Amino acid sequence: MLTYPDDFKPDPGAGYGLSFDIGTTTIVGMLWDLSSGLQMGIHAETNPQNEFGADVISRITYCGSEGENTEVLRQKTIKCLNGMIGKLCETAGIGKDDIGKATVCGNTTMSHILAGYSPRSLALAPFTPAYTGVLTFSAQEMALEIAREGQITLLPNIAGHVGGDITAGILASRFLDRKRLTILIDIGTNGEIALTDGTDRYACSTAAGPAFEGSAILHGMRASAGAIEKVLMEDGEVFFKTIEDCEPQGICGSGLIDAVAQMIDNGLINSKGRLASAEDVERLGLHERFEERLISNGKERAFVIAERDKGENILITQKDIREVQLAKGAIYAGMKLLLEEAGRDFEEIDQIIVAGAFGNYIDKQSAVTIGVLPAIDPDKIVFAGNTAGAGVSMALLSAKEMAEVAGIPARVKHIELAKKDGFQEVYMKSMAF
Repeated sequence: MLTYPDDFKPDPGAGYGLSFDIGTTTIVGMLWDLSSGLQMGIHAETNPQNEFGADVISRITYCGSEGENTEVLRQKTIKCLNGMIGKLCETAGIGKDDIGKATVCGNTTMSHILAGYSPRSLALAPFTPAYTGVLTFSAQEMALEIAREGQITLLPNIAGHVGGDITAGILASRFLDRKRLTILIDIGTNGEIALTDGTDRYACSTAAGPAFEGSAILHGMRASAGAIEKVLMEDGEVFFKTIEDCEPQGICGSGLIDAVAQMIDNGLINSKGRLASAEDVERLGLHERFEERLISNGKERAFVIAERDKGENILITQKDIREVQLAKGAIYAGMKLLLEEAGRDFEEIDQIIVAGAFGNYIDKQSAVTIGVLPAIDPDKIVFAGNTAGAGVSMALLSAKEMAEVAGIPARVKHIELAKKDGFQEVYMKSMAF
């Protein structure tokens, strides 16, 4: 469910509109009745660009290998959007020609590809985008299956890897109006972070990787039926909950964070991220019941999170733990360096806003235990849901909000983390549990 600021008021309009949040892993589409401002439907699909790599760097590399490859990815995305439009219209009982406009946000790479710009410059210092500002297209130009005279608006990016999704999130959270030290963080494949202290505003991106979205994990999966979403360990027993209470099929991001946090608390993972072996149980004083769960998966250590009657058991491997370290280290380092830029510290934070639908399912204590979030008063950590989806929809429904979002990039200073002194040292330290 989308959450809007109290002062948001949609414009009265006619017909129907669409809003899309194009993520590296998932695309979310929403259909709106412009006369009432009410949502008529929502639909999500896996981003079809996934076959060319789970992260933006892989896709940028693909675009750079052949001149026409950007268009290959663009056409796949448009085909996916048109398929979603068909499903949304069918469910709502309307025709595609009834849709007069659409707004789109995404990270900078996704925005470039959809707009037909090669993202190659985003992989080369100084990571300069090929375009700036708001872009508009006719339905015919983009080959989007809405009314022929319909218009598509692409929300602006802030910098090379700080995209329109965080711009939309800044709009939806009224982030720039906040007077106290606040951090907005969107935990995704490309972790984007913004900070304001009421005077200065900064933003950066961190290569968090796809671990928290279920990719690059042996038994990782999207948050769908059968995904382990909660994990608890007591007296050597492992308890878990799956989405829709189905037979476990894998583990999604929230379950992965829980699992690693519980393994840390139970001594199964040390501060350097090393997973214990069955031979370590007695030496480390671990619960004897863990011995049968600590196995070798080929040459790699692994821990059995869930046993299954049919099919292979669900494991957390040593490589999975390293992927979590890389992801959480990048996010924590990004927060720390933005605070340093502002001359502030973690203890001074008034609020951390965790954006993204994924945030709704994270256990705060688990996130603090693994170090993806700092050890501050839990009441200061707020999960705001899909702020990108809310912001891109607000821009669709209100001319005032569209004007506001267009001006956000000029009000936020981009910080290139890789250029900051000590970045590598901070990042490496942030990987420790």
